[in-house]
Amino acid sequence: MSAATSIERALSAIDETATSDRLQALFGEMLAKSRTAFDLRRQEVDVLDRQQALLAENQNLAVELGGDVERLVAASRTRTDAATDAASQAIRTGRALLLALNVLSIAGAVFIGWLFVGRLLVRRFEALSSSMREMAGGNLEAEIGIGGKDEVADMAAALEVFRRHALEVQRLNLVEKLADELKDKNEELEVVLVDLQKAQDQIVMREKLAALGELTAGVAHEIKNPLNFVKNFSEVSSELLEEVDEIMKENEDGSLSEDQREEIGEIFEDLSGNLKLIQNHGERANRIVTDMLKMGRGAAGREEADINRLVDEHIGLAYHSARASDSEFNLTIEKDFDPDLGTLEVVSQDVGRVFLNLVGNACYATNEKRLTTDDEAYEPTLTVTTRRMDDGVEVRIRDNGNGIPQDIVDKIFNPFFTTKPTDQGTGLGLALSADIVREHGGMIRVDTVPGEFTEMIVELSAAPPDIELP
Repeated sequence: MSAATSIERALSAIDETATSDRLQALFGEMLAKSRTAFDLRRQEVDVLDRQQALLAENQNLAVELGGDVERLVAASRTRTDAATDAASQAIRTGRALLLALNVLSIAGAVFIGWLFVGRLLVRRFEALSSSMREMAGGNLEAEIGIGGKDEVADMAAALEVFRRHALEVQRLNLVEKLADELKDKNEELEVVLVDLQKAQDQIVMREKLAALGELTAGVAHEIKNPLNFVKNFSEVSSELLEEVDEIMKENEDGSLSEDQREEIGEIFEDLSGNLKLIQNHGERANRIVTDMLKMGRGAAGREEADINRLVDEHIGLAYHSARASDSEFNLTIEKDFDPDLGTLEVVSQDVGRVFLNLVGNACYATNEKRLTTDDEAYEPTLTVTTRRMDDGVEVRIRDNGNGIPQDIVDKIFNPFFTTKPTDQGTGLGLALSADIVREHGGMIRVDTVPGEFTEMIVELSAAPPDIELP
């Protein structure tokens, strides 16, 4: 049993191969059989035979194994060579790829560096440099762009602060310079204003003198009438006195008949009437001369004035002035005065000058149409209307002349604008009239239809503003 056990241990120590498996099976069979010497010998012989067979078989297997090993070695060598070639090719490919990657990396690095340095940093530095050159050239208005949070942005921010401070200093210097220039200009304008005021005063005086010149003929006509009355009634009075003297001489004894007494009474009544007429017409002439002198001296101050009377007087003056310029000119004057118009506190000479100018323009317009129209039935007509309003008076002066073209209606109150020939108008009449009416707290308007009529509407306030009149 110890030998069997030893054999089993020996067999179990053999590597597991086909031969060891067979030996174990064979040894198992031997143990199963009777363990006689003969059987054992026979089994020994069988074992030897089988061993020889197995050895032969092992040799064959060894030969086969050697062939297999050679084939495996050859295949391994072939695969090794192929692997070596593949590895060499892989190394060459890797070197090429590595070189390409290095080239691409360098090119990419250069491109990225160009993008960052060239297009970002350099461009920002160029922008800062350009801004600095503009600032050095005096242009401080262009703002400096600040982008990013790096040193370049800090430089841009510092430059922007400097630009703002410089711009503020420049503006302060400019303001100071402009203030000095403005002061000089104001001084020059004050001198020019004084000169203009003097020139305006001279122009106004010349306008007044021109108006007085235009009125000379009308005033002469107005004065001539009362003077003719004075002359005629003086002559009649002288004749009456001569008749009284003759009667007295014929009756030196003092005895007068009843008829002579009646005749002397009638003569005295006529003389009394003539003296009253002479006195009235003398007062009228004196009033005309006084008004003309007042107009020549200018405004003296506000006073209560009868507007109807003021308008009526200046209608006559303007009409006779127009008649003096053209004796063939006749004008139908229609007056519609409000009997309850009353008085207003005005500067009579100035307001009278307004009515004189407006009626004079109406006379000129109707006379021009008379001279140019083909309508033989045309008759120059002036309609003057006065009305009492709640807050003042309204005076309308309407003529049937040629009217005013619509394109110049807004210009007629401008100084020096006129449609008359240069020797007949200065262009200041309506401008001065508008100023006078405004100074009296009123306004002047115009309503016109070209070819039909022109109506000037003057509104005077019952309570004019307390302003200084020229």
